[in-house]
Amino acid sequence: MSDATPDWQRRLEACGLRVEGRDTSPDLPDVRRAHLAWAGYEVKPSATVSHARPDAAAELDRLWTSLAESAGLRTEEDEFCMLAPGPGGHGTGWIRVKDLIVTGLPSRLLSDAGLGEFMAVSVDGRVMCAVSDEEYDKWIVVHRFDEDADGA
Repeated sequence: MSDATPDWQRRLEACGLRVEGRDTSPDLPDVRRAHLAWAGYEVKPSATVSHARPDAAAELDRLWTSLAESAGLRTEEDEFCMLAPGPGGHGTGWIRVKDLIVTGLPSRLLSDAGLGEFMAVSVDGRVMCAVSDEEYDKWIVVHRFDEDADGA
């Protein structure tokens, strides 16, 4: 990796994600729309894990894997898109990654990239799975863009 490699790429690759490049597919949701589906006022989590649980990290990993798999987040090649971490990530847009490890993604992103929150979307733009860090819990939010009532 050269010195010109962006910090966000180094951070993602440190957790076992191979960066395939920016993905500008028109099938992917607008970043602002995805952010509202994850962090909007009326968002309801698909699962929560209390920070107080002694096994919180393992439980978050287990739930994330189960929900992401049942939602169809990854391709057969273990690829999906996510926002570049850190300041300016929304401006960078969607990054296509291949998960070389497959298990424990939330823990890897926290320990190796310093990310307590992240947003991932399927390469066809239909499904988003995100983790947010709330006051007492970690939330996993699964959203299907193909089921949006207003189609916005």
